[in-house]
Amino acid sequence: MILEEKDLNKISNTPIEDIKKLIENFSILDEKFINQKYKSIIEVEFNRRKLIQFLNSKNIILSLPKKIDVFFLPILVDLETNNFIYLSDNVFVKNWENIKQNYFQINYILPNEDVEDYFNIKKNLQNIENYNFKKILKKYNSENHIIMIVFKKKKDFNFYSKINFGNKFLVINESFTNKNMQDKSDLNSMILNIKNKYEDNWKSFNKMDPLSSVPIRLSINSLNIKQSLKLENALANLDFVNYFEIEKFDSDKIIYRIYYGSNPKRFLNDILLYDINIDTNSINWKIK
Repeated sequence: MILEEKDLNKISNTPIEDIKKLIENFSILDEKFINQKYKSIIEVEFNRRKLIQFLNSKNIILSLPKKIDVFFLPILVDLETNNFIYLSDNVFVKNWENIKQNYFQINYILPNEDVEDYFNIKKNLQNIENYNFKKILKKYNSENHIIMIVFKKKKDFNFYSKINFGNKFLVINESFTNKNMQDKSDLNSMILNIKNKYEDNWKSFNKMDPLSSVPIRLSINSLNIKQSLKLENALANLDFVNYFEIEKFDSDKIIYRIYYGSNPKRFLNDILLYDINIDTNSINWKIK
């Protein structure tokens, strides 16, 4: 859940002794003997700081797991017939939700069957890569969306995807040759590959880079001890907080300096989950 596919090979041969050093604690969930062999299910909790340091030593920047709902519009274009297959008749749609992995974080929200949407796509089919889909996207009011256009020519498939996560927009292309979409194995392998690509792009969007921490100054009334403890507890639990310290303390206020491994907008959203509201109208932000 925290690594892109390309980074897995960097740690696949990690010695067990090195892995043990990263473990904070563990518990045995189940144990039994099967054919005179001991079997157990163990839940392992890793030390967060040690794990981050270990991955950094391998030149890997981890991504913080975060579930997301994404509006998903799949279109299958047959280049031989110059026609397209939409939603319920699309074999990729029928099998999309059947392909699951426990590390998936994206929840796909499909549109309703809509005649107007169908004709909008059909009208722009000849230039579908450049069509902006604004009319359709406006209906679903989602800032996170994926437009997946699959171009099929005999047994060759090209997946052209327009992805928008927040304010980040990108286009990816992935091609498969000699695949039969009526063959379950071929179909499932293409879907899994594409889903992994989407997951990797979402992970990239949520990467935590301790080397590019954003310094944030936050002031609080020095007499409000309860609020100060509440803030420190929140900072200790926020994943993107690499480090924080008290920069200044006097009879009026305490100023915290926070090193945050993402953008300030995300910090404001994350800290709000701990019921902490911040006034950003001054150089040093203030807790309300």
